[in-house]
Amino acid sequence: MSRLLLFLLFPFTALAQLANRPPAPLWLSSSEAVIISKNVRHEGKLLKAVLLTASAADLEISVDGKLVAKVKAAEGATGTDLTRQLSDGQSHQIGLRMTAKAKTAALLELNGDLAAVRWIVTDETWKNAKVLGSTAADPATNPFDLKKAFDAYNSWQLAKPGAQNQATDPATLTLPPGFKAELIRSAQPGEDSWVSMAFDPQGRITLGKEKKGLLRLTLSGSSDQKMETIDDELLECRGLLYAHGSLFANANNTKALFRLTDQDGDGVFEQRQELVRSGGGVGHGRNHIKLGPEGDIYVAHGNNVLLPENIAPDSPLKHYANDQLIPNPWDSSMFDGNVELPAGHILRVKPDGSQVTLLAGGLRNPLDIAFNSRGDLFTFDADMERDVGTPWYMPTRVLHVVPGADFGWRRGTGRYPAWYADTLPSVIDIGLSSPTGIYFGYGSQFPTKYQNALYILDWSYGRIIAVHMTKSGVTYAAEQEDFVIGRPLNVTDGCIGPDGAMWFITGGRGTQSGLYRVTHAPLSPQPVQDLNTSSAGRGSQISPSPRPDDEKQHESLRGEGRGEGPGKRFEPHVERLKLEDRPVAEWREKALQTGQMHELLALARVGEKADLEPILDAVMQSARKPTLDALRVISVAISRHGKPSTPDKLHAWAAYPADETLLNRELCRLLVYLKSPQVIEKTMPLLKAATSSEDRLFYPFMLRYLKDGWTLEQRKVVFEALNLVEKMNGASTFFKAISDTRSELAAALKPHEAVQLAALIHPPKPAALSPHALPGHTFKNWKLEDLEPLLAKMDAKTRNRDSARDALIRTQCVFCHRVSADPTLPAGVFGPDLTQVSARFGRKDLLDHILSPSKFIDEKFRLVTVLTSDGKTLSGSLESEDDERVVLKPNPLAPETVEVGKAMIKQRTISEISPMPAGLLNSLKAEQILDLLAWFETMK
Repeated sequence: MSRLLLFLLFPFTALAQLANRPPAPLWLSSSEAVIISKNVRHEGKLLKAVLLTASAADLEISVDGKLVAKVKAAEGATGTDLTRQLSDGQSHQIGLRMTAKAKTAALLELNGDLAAVRWIVTDETWKNAKVLGSTAADPATNPFDLKKAFDAYNSWQLAKPGAQNQATDPATLTLPPGFKAELIRSAQPGEDSWVSMAFDPQGRITLGKEKKGLLRLTLSGSSDQKMETIDDELLECRGLLYAHGSLFANANNTKALFRLTDQDGDGVFEQRQELVRSGGGVGHGRNHIKLGPEGDIYVAHGNNVLLPENIAPDSPLKHYANDQLIPNPWDSSMFDGNVELPAGHILRVKPDGSQVTLLAGGLRNPLDIAFNSRGDLFTFDADMERDVGTPWYMPTRVLHVVPGADFGWRRGTGRYPAWYADTLPSVIDIGLSSPTGIYFGYGSQFPTKYQNALYILDWSYGRIIAVHMTKSGVTYAAEQEDFVIGRPLNVTDGCIGPDGAMWFITGGRGTQSGLYRVTHAPLSPQPVQDLNTSSAGRGSQISPSPRPDDEKQHESLRGEGRGEGPGKRFEPHVERLKLEDRPVAEWREKALQTGQMHELLALARVGEKADLEPILDAVMQSARKPTLDALRVISVAISRHGKPSTPDKLHAWAAYPADETLLNRELCRLLVYLKSPQVIEKTMPLLKAATSSEDRLFYPFMLRYLKDGWTLEQRKVVFEALNLVEKMNGASTFFKAISDTRSELAAALKPHEAVQLAALIHPPKPAALSPHALPGHTFKNWKLEDLEPLLAKMDAKTRNRDSARDALIRTQCVFCHRVSADPTLPAGVFGPDLTQVSARFGRKDLLDHILSPSKFIDEKFRLVTVLTSDGKTLSGSLESEDDERVVLKPNPLAPETVEVGKAMIKQRTISEISPMPAGLLNSLKAEQILDLLAWFETMK
């Protein structure tokens, strides 16, 4: 490699992730004691509102004039939870009562969901104060450094040793109307941090200590409490279950599932039997356990745990593989790079340990599992939060676990997308969270809606979420509702107790633990439940009841029909598993003749190398044009059986590009594998039109495998896309993938190409664009007809200007247009000045211009493309022109221009495509689009 290329490549790893940082608050002061204030409003769901404040003197926080908290003077930032005060979607005034001449600063986090985190900081817009300077002027003393002042996602850190010596006050928790929480006990010195709980048959509570041992808490009617140690050997019992006259304990760091028996009823477990031993790590380890309706023990294991040696050969889950069409060499070096298949998994264990069945897998870290009254099993699986922003990111999800299910977790970038035919969809995607315990509300003295809910615990944000399910064909659809929220509320486990109340604990990672009880006000007679509540849902106390075996469960899934929505994937799954269990010779020819995709997928998974070409022919014969299912069958067949001998047929069949985003991704993947000579050229329009972080990263990520066949202009397009996506929001893997992709693409350049593309290969550090901690994914591909009905109802004067300001930054409007006289906003000069745009366009016409920018193009903003006599193609806005030369500006956001002598110009054309890209609003929700339109109508 030349010295030039080394120089170009090495700096990439140092690029800062500035787009993820919240803005720096400004220090404010006043010559006299005053209340500084700002009006705020959060549109849509509010997950958490946290106000971080720092002041040289004591401070009072108010909302709408009502005192909320008094904060002592401190060098570091202090957090106050304002979720309860700000969650109604109304406008509220935040007030800070300051002492005279005492500098004060604040950072308000309004955390909605994965795509909606907004920061509001003290600045010149706050009333009654003057600006002293930035809190970030000296990084060493910045009180709002998120390593010291914890945002909503890191609320659990407020419960670390030294930060808390008492569990969070239940009066600060947010619950639905009619519910009340009480703190029963805070863990005392020597009681460790609690990670699991279970009621024993006598109504006493067993608590699993994070380090070593088990505790028993006895509560009396007189409020007396007795805590005793009942085991001091088992290491980190994450799962506890009383069943069959015994206590079952899944001891993560001891690496085994045990059965403890009190033989004489004296409260001492004299007998300990090891049922299942497993190897591997302990991070995503041996988790919670539940009693199945047929009496077996169901065990959840994370992806660091290896399978036990005695897995039953007739287990439903088998024949799994990575099935990655183009294996990524980075995967083994990425986080969880040592994970072995089937990754996280669910086991079914006979109570005496005589049989261990592998039920399902392809999970990352399912901390817990729960059965509903129909005998259906669910889990709440973890995401890889470092992947946020990448095309392989998968949010935390509630999953309906059926026999043989592979939910697609693979190490690194090999994660199966949810649409793959050999995996199953979620019941509901939750978003960014840290899953811990889950349980149904059966047996609770709650309103019927909450009795039937699945409760899932989120350790990081500090919340218990109620998931309300409805049947959808053979599976379920769901909605979520925040049930209990606190800061910190590092919830680890819970259940419905024998008293009909909800009990839960906090703890984990050495944090302060607490035991809480949630009750509801006395109820009027409730409607009769359409549920079998004999399995009372008390976490560890479900009574065994008849449940169909896997074969009968398969039949019930098939019997309810495919239907539409998520349920349509389950029947083909069952039918495929049935085929894979039979000798291939019995059904091979039928599968090839009928061309059913699930049958061809089965043949791809369990067939022989000789089946490859017939499978490919059958797929192309059955699917006259590419579909996601057809492409997945092809990928699995090639992954398992090698390269096809006649790739030309696949080239001809794989019509690309298609009119659907996900289809284009899979077509691109296949054509890159086949080294199609047209795939680079055909991908360029897709890459130029891409607006989401996922697409802008996916196409360069795939095209990097092609070392030859590039033009200089195509290489330029790819590097420009990487530079654009690097300014978007994402987590650490997102930025590393961009850097690594750029490095590989640059390494393939010829020296003269590297020289010409040097400015693109080694761009300036990304600017801090949107003040969000997490990326805004594509929400919807908006069309005028989607939003037009909302325009007539919009009152521009009552819209949220903070939300509009955020939208202007997130969509990058401010970098091409002047949108305000506000000096804190960038004022682009490339595009038209928009400060008076509402005088020329009504809201419908303005929205139409934004959604379809190429529909109306002002002549002075059209791009010019010139082809020179030496074969170069140059494009850009026309900056100036005289008799001898043309000056183009290729990048509207960069100062560089290109001068071309007119004698060198062979051809000159005017583009019909606007320099303003389409799809800029796709990362916004409808309410924020209305806020943006209102911004221009109420311009000051």
